[in-house]
Amino acid sequence: MKAIGSSFSVNFRRALCNNITIRTYVSDIKQSDTKGSNKKQSNNDLLNSIKPHARSGILSVVEKDDNGFPSYLILKETSPLLSQAMISIKNKKKRQQNNGILLEGKRLIQDALNAGVKPKQIFFSQKRVLENLSLPEELQNLPVESTIFYKTPYKMIQLFSETETSQGIMGIFEFPTIDHRVRKKSFPITVICDNIREPGNLGAVLRTVTAVGASQIILMKGCTDLWGDKVLRAGCGAHFRMKIISDVSWSNLQNIKGQVCLADNNFGSNIDDSNTDEDTNVNVFRKTAPIELPIAPYYEVDYCKTTPLILIIGGETHGLSDEGYEFAEKRKGIRVNIPLENGIESLNSATAVGILCFEIKKQMLNLIRSEHEIDEIEQAC
Repeated sequence: MKAIGSSFSVNFRRALCNNITIRTYVSDIKQSDTKGSNKKQSNNDLLNSIKPHARSGILSVVEKDDNGFPSYLILKETSPLLSQAMISIKNKKKRQQNNGILLEGKRLIQDALNAGVKPKQIFFSQKRVLENLSLPEELQNLPVESTIFYKTPYKMIQLFSETETSQGIMGIFEFPTIDHRVRKKSFPITVICDNIREPGNLGAVLRTVTAVGASQIILMKGCTDLWGDKVLRAGCGAHFRMKIISDVSWSNLQNIKGQVCLADNNFGSNIDDSNTDEDTNVNVFRKTAPIELPIAPYYEVDYCKTTPLILIIGGETHGLSDEGYEFAEKRKGIRVNIPLENGIESLNSATAVGILCFEIKKQMLNLIRSEHEIDEIEQAC
């Protein structure tokens, strides 16, 4: 009886423990289901807070976390939001109609944010990509229903990227408000771009002139779109650091004053026989200058004789326009030549403007130093 009683006691305790374990497990499952249900309900509530027409293609919603990461929407692979955004800025006409430009890559987006340009939508593939940006506080605190951030599958971003390997982030921004004031501590140099139609070339010119510290850049009608994707990438943020005026007619420059220099590698108005095609008797490299103007090597010109200085640079393919020559002639301008060796006929616009602008800057700095030295000598006397 003792053995039976002992066995019964052990079995009873085991059954009791098993029963408790089962009840605990079931309770945990119920609690887990409740949490999942609450989370799902919360997510549904957040989705419902978004306007109905904007819910298409949204997988889920994520609220701002304790670390300051902003609220964002997770898009499905089939979401039309990114493609719709790309269509809205696909060409110059669309960009102007929808008041939007496309910026791609962390650096360009950060430059725009630092300059106070307002973002409309930002698409990113991974949280760490967005975490590397320094976001203004007002963007970090946007509620879910007003968020502009969209976590998007990388292959969707790559599909619309203009680069071979996307950084996994792109944004649609409003057109920046153009500040027509000349920046402080800039050199009195105005660069006029004439007939520059290759986007990468124009972007590089903007980048170079901004790096020199010129006061402003003017783009004449006939230049490629200032806000095109390739121009923006090649400009590396110059658009947000420099006073740039685009789509200007020559008639609008009648009141501009200063010493005019044409960056022109035409040595004369006559055709150079060494560069003439035997069959057509046409110069295949150089466009002849339509108007005779004095010409000098760039290193022999005194750029500080009269300031401000106006430097006109043409495109590599189309060169300077006839209107550009007429503008220079009326102001008694000169043609500035960069001597080239080994049969090279021309430089691209960005290289030429870099050589000329840094030479101009050097002369202006030397003049400033000389004036300081003279002041010091006079004070000592």
